[in-house]
Order: sequence, then structure tokens, then C-alpha cells
Amino acid sequence: MDKIQLVDIDKAYGKDKPVIENLNLNIGEGSFTVLLGPSGCGKSTTLRIIAGLEKESKGEVYIDGKSMKPVEPGDRDIAMVFQNYALYPTMSVRGNIEFGLANNKIPKAERDRRIREIGDVVGLTEFMSRRPQTLSGGQRQRVALARAMVKKPAVFLMDEPLSNLDAKLRSQLRTELIELHHRLKTTFVYVTHDQVEAMSMGTDIILMKQGKIMQQGKPVEIYNDPKNVFTAQFIGTPPMNILNIREREYIKNPCENACYLGFRPEHAKLYDGRQAKEGGLNLSGEVVTHEMLGSEILYKLDTVYGRINVKIFDLGKILEGRVAIAIPKQKIYYFDDEQNRIYF
Repeated sequence: MDKIQLVDIDKAYGKDKPVIENLNLNIGEGSFTVLLGPSGCGKSTTLRIIAGLEKESKGEVYIDGKSMKPVEPGDRDIAMVFQNYALYPTMSVRGNIEFGLANNKIPKAERDRRIREIGDVVGLTEFMSRRPQTLSGGQRQRVALARAMVKKPAVFLMDEPLSNLDAKLRSQLRTELIELHHRLKTTFVYVTHDQVEAMSMGTDIILMKQGKIMQQGKPVEIYNDPKNVFTAQFIGTPPMNILNIREREYIKNPCENACYLGFRPEHAKLYDGRQAKEGGLNLSGEVVTHEMLGSEILYKLDTVYGRINVKIFDLGKILEGRVAIAIPKQKIYYFDDEQNRIYF
């Protein structure tokens, strides 16, 4: 069942080109849906339209099948967590968490019960009397989460809530958010430009570019079955190698519509020599650099098709100079001149 539906949404500011144009998307109830894409793609604007903080220029937003046209942001049964925490510096942790409940005239006994419960869930019980400025970045973000959770909303909206934290803390809070989602079984809509966050947390990913959806699906589907070059190169570290096979004739073209060929760095094999003798795609290249990354080695190679990446998990001999590259046939992707996937 869909918790949120956006139907034919446009959003423009004045006479400028629309930030979002004819956007249609469905967000499943209880899902952890991630709006992913580069800066300026419209993902935060989409989130704010769902929240009612931005007014759509055209189209309809539905939550639980009800149009949100006449519904004010405060009446949409949602809670939003922002990038900058937006905590009240003169209030204690408890005061920040309790503020919305007091405004909504929740009885004190119920407020106390909810705050105790949420404090245990997010690990803030011992910090309730402290002010935000005495807390670490991760603790402040937990306060922001607790303030949203204590309202028991039907939907959590999160706009890059981890982007101000260091890498170690981001990893820790990613795990905590996954556990929180499992515990609450509530619909989460999460905005990020970080594919690691999207792939590790999301049950569903909506990849956007210039206000349009490029692909929507589960993380494994987005990774293994990209529908276009943008998706193929946005998801994956390093991104998929894309070769323009119109400009060179070293590779046999499988059909007249194929203009680009792609393969992921980890799907290639390297051989010490000039030519691999395997089925599929065989190339040769010159090693430019290699990076030892612990469990893998990342090679950058110069080929007749330009620079490519190859990720190898055999940590034996380091290859240098001229090497052969082999990619199995079933691991090769083809795209047409508009960079959309071709299926054979």
C-alpha cells in the first residue's frame, strides 16, 4: 500500500525553469525510501512539498489517499529532521524534546512517559538536563531525532541529517537509523546525495536528475539493473566504466542501436600481458596507478577507449605496464544514443 503519492507535480519559482517537472512517485507504507541525486536535482524540494513547506505549482500530494491541498504542514502527521538540527540553545535536551508536545497540550504524565521511552531508544537518558552546545554532533542529531520521534508521526522526513558529521559518526548513525526504522515500522523518506547512505539504509531508492526520476527500485535492482548511463555511473564506487563504441571499432557492436558499452570495475579480470583469451569483451591497457585498499586493489588503466577502473580482489602480484582486461559477456551492459539501456 502506498503511504505517499505525488501526481503530476511541477515546481517553479517565478518564471524560472521548473525545478521539478511532471513528477510522479509512490512511496510505500513502512518503507525507508531514499531520494538520491546530485545537488540541485530537486530531491529536497520534493521532500519539502511532501511536508507542505513548499507549495507545488501543479499537481497533487496524497498521504494515506487523502489530498494534502487543504492541509497545513502542522496537520499532516509528519515530523521532519533537518541537516542543521535546529535545536533551541537555551533549552535542555528534555526541553527541546518536550517543546512540541507541550505546544500540542499533551498531558504532563504522557509527556514524561514518551520522553523516558524515547530517551532510552536514542541513548539520551543521561543527557536530559544538558544544553545542546555541550553535546557532540552525533548527540545533537539524536536530540533532533528524538524530538521528531516523540510526536509519533505517521511519516518521518529527513533532509541530509548526517551530512555535518564525520565519517565514523555517519557510519554509526546509519546503523542506528536502520535499527530505528525496524523498531518503529514507520515510513521514512530520506534525502541524500551520498550513494553509500542510500544503498546501506534504503529499502527503496528514487534516483533523481534535474527534477526527473531516472530510476526507482530496491538498492540491489538499482545496482545490478541500471536503466540508463546516469544510474549506472551514479551508483557504484568507482562508477561503471562506460565506453563510447560509436567512435572506435575495436569492439564488435552487438546491434545497430548500441552506442555505449558498460561494465563494473569489479567484473573485469586482469592478466599480465597484451591480450586475454576469454569469452566476452577483451581489451588491453596500460597501468597508470594502483591503489591498495585493504581487501582490494583499484587499478586505473589507459585504453583506446580512455581511462577505465578495474577492481581486483586477488592481492597477490601487483601488475604493471601493459595488461589484458577480460569482462564476461553476461556482465556487459549496452546503451543507445540517448544513453538508455538496451536489453537483448
